[in-house]
Order: sequence, then structure tokens, then C-alpha cells
Amino acid sequence: MRSLLALLLLSIASVNLMAQTQPSNEIALDYTYVHTNAPPGGCGCFSMNGGSGSYAYHFGPQFAAVIEVGAVHASKIDATGLDLTLTSYLGGPRFYYRRPHTRFVPYGQILLGAVRATGGLAPANSGGSSSSTVFGSTLGGGVEFNLSRAITLRVAQIDYFVTTFDNKADDHQNNLRISAGAAYHFGKR
Repeated sequence: MRSLLALLLLSIASVNLMAQTQPSNEIALDYTYVHTNAPPGGCGCFSMNGGSGSYAYHFGPQFAAVIEVGAVHASKIDATGLDLTLTSYLGGPRFYYRRPHTRFVPYGQILLGAVRATGGLAPANSGGSSSSTVFGSTLGGGVEFNLSRAITLRVAQIDYFVTTFDNKADDHQNNLRISAGAAYHFGKR
């Protein structure tokens, strides 16, 4: 019984400590799934899998600046048998909703940058090679679970992921991006 009480008091103290001080830096690795559409005017939808890495600098408990690099890939898409790799280079603000004495922390973010497509399904650029780099952005958010002051699990992050590749119609792709992973926090603010 004493052990259980000691464990309970220790976890309450660690939650209070986490609420009082937040590390200034974060490095995260995530598994990423993207549901995308390639042909214009319909849903020739397919799935892509990959991962991403990010760095965040926390200016305070509610706000961070994020830089993210990710890549997803699909092979043998539909009847074409072609492949596609999307590599994204994004950055922007992340806003947290932190409440005292809780380990679950919801957040929202807006990331802007560039997305590069390579592979047989990639739209050709002006040089004729099968690759292209265009504007891309994400709007979304997720929930993190604080295991400790240094380790966080990203339970789920869901983003509306927009790319603007040339598709001979509207040059606009609406994608769904889902990620999950872990983050390591370090440094002092």
C-alpha cells in the first residue's frame, strides 16, 4: 500500500514539474500516411506511406516554431504500375492548449513550404524530367501524451495537406495526412 501511495505522489509531482517548466527544443520522428489523388476531375485515390522528422523551438508553453521534412512513397499505383514519392519541406507555427495536471496536450499548426514529386507518376517540370517542386501546405493538429518531461508520444496528428502540382485541370490536390510518433524534448527556456 505504501508503495502504491509513493508511486501516486511521485506521478503527481512529475505532472506538476512538467506543468511548471517546459523544455525549449523538441526533435520528433513520425510515421506518416497520406491519402492522395493524382488524376484531375475525380478520385484516382491511393495511399502513400513514409515518415517525417521535425524540430520545434518552444517560445513559451503555448507556442512553438516548427520545421518539418517528410517523405511518403507509393509503388505500382492503380493500373499504371507507376510509382510516386512526395518529399515535403515545411515550416510554421504550432499552438498548444496546455492545461495544468494533464498529460494529454492538444495542438494545432499551419505549415507552409515546398513539396517535391519524383517517380513515374510525377508531373514533368519545364526541363522534361519526371520531377517537380511546388508550393505545399498543411493545416491540422493533433494530441500528444507526455510520458515524462523529455519524452512525448504523438498519439495522432491529422492534417489537410494541399499540393499544387500541374494536373492539366486545376493544379490543386487535396490530401489527407495522418501521423503518429514520438518526440524528445531538451534545453531550458
